[in-house]
Amino acid sequence: MVDAIILMGGMGLAISIILAVASKVFYVYVDPKILSIEEELPGAN
Repeated sequence: MVDAIILMGGMGLAISIILAVASKVFYVYVDPKILSIEEELPGAN
């Protein structure tokens, strides 16, 4: 029982670290002009 808890906790920790690194690596910069246009015109995409 304790082994399963340690295994699941370790897997959760490892996956969360991998996802945090991937979110920094694959971050896509969004131009502020595009954000302002999308805020003003709801149908703009």
